Amino acid sequence: MSIYLITGAAEGLGRSLALASAHDNNQLILLDKNLKGLNHLYDTLVDSDDYQAQPALFPMDLLGANIEHYGQLRTTLENEYGHLDGVFLNAATLPAFTPVEYFDYIQWYEVLHTNLNANFHLIQQTLPLLRAADAGQLVAILDGNLEDNPAYYGAYGVAKAGLEQLMKTVALENQKSPLRFYSAKLGAFQSNTRSRQFPSENPETIPTSQVIAAELLKALQDDSTTDSLQKL
Repeated sequence: MSIYLITGAAEGLGRSLALASAHDNNQLILLDKNLKGLNHLYDTLVDSDDYQAQPALFPMDLLGANIEHYGQLRTTLENEYGHLDGVFLNAATLPAFTPVEYFDYIQWYEVLHTNLNANFHLIQQTLPLLRAADAGQLVAILDGNLEDNPAYYGAYGVAKAGLEQLMKTVALENQKSPLRFYSAKLGAFQSNTRSRQFPSENPETIPTSQVIAAELLKALQDDSTTDSLQKL
């Protein structure tokens, strides 16, 4: 049995990662601000014979969380589980496409806080728990679309670039440990957010989040590098 923390677990890729991980007898800690979505995911996991995982919900709003909340998360995880085998830094917010010249400054700070600062705190608090495992994995979900089309992504693009650099820094600082660090620079896939940003796009032309989650988990299990997944 492995123990995984998945942020942004209530919907989209986070939900697909949880469901794909639940076919084995894993312990899943599911973090999201969307309590309704978390409860729905929990019911799906425990009410079906298709899943063997033991889910635990951790409602948390990364925008409103302070350092005490992150400390409480670490304390809870230490007391309940003792270690983490994997952490998926998946939670993110994507505002409407806006030129930097007109980007609302309050939203700028909010996006940077949710998509970058919160991940800094999560990394700080979970590294000791990952180190307590035999070979802990820290996985950051990035966006492969940003390199070819960075315009109008604003704070979202800046935060994802910052998270990529943060992961490289942490990986080098821990290169003598058994910890494994990955950046998953994913291409387009079906999601509610994608549909809102690209309403004219035919979703049938891009893969589902379930397909992306399955491919990602297989690569992690094999400890292999793919076009999307880079081992740091």
